[in-house]
Amino acid sequence: MLFVTNRILKQSPRSRKGRKVSFDLNNTEAQQSVFFCRRDGPGDYIEITSQPFLDALRDSRAEQILILIHGFSNLPEDDIFPRAALLQQLFDQRRKGMVQVVPLIWPCDNDFGIIKDYWDDQKSADASAFAFARVVQKFMAWRALPEEEKHRIRWKRIPRNVAQSMVFEGEPVDLAWLEEQHARVPMPHGDT
Repeated sequence: MLFVTNRILKQSPRSRKGRKVSFDLNNTEAQQSVFFCRRDGPGDYIEITSQPFLDALRDSRAEQILILIHGFSNLPEDDIFPRAALLQQLFDQRRKGMVQVVPLIWPCDNDFGIIKDYWDDQKSADASAFAFARVVQKFMAWRALPEEEKHRIRWKRIPRNVAQSMVFEGEPVDLAWLEEQHARVPMPHGDT
């Protein structure tokens, strides 16, 4: 599962593609840096950096991306990832490939006492605003792809769209076979 965070990491705050990272759950200071990561399992996180993160979203089969912003008193493994996984499962039950859930994780804790916990977490949420505004800007710039890139993406999705249509028509066809046949055809230039 892909995710973005501005939580303090136990590792250096300097971004580095491919490094294993872990959360410092005792520190709820909001960083102005953000980390684009992938969760491979409980407690198993890899920083992949922003461009590979955005490339992975672009290349996913999902039609839509849902940015999941959690509430206060939520910890990554106790609350956020299980809920994101459940939400992903529910979307997939509805229709696989419809939505990809991407948690946006800000620093909060689970202090004893709801008022204190809410108060502390509110300060962290407020301090996270600028960091996550930059994440939104990255998404907006990414969405404004050149027309040629949009054309390439639409062309690449044809086999999947055909396979889905065939299933709805009651005539399923092997997606791998369609992709193999599609790869043999050169991409046309101009509007499709």
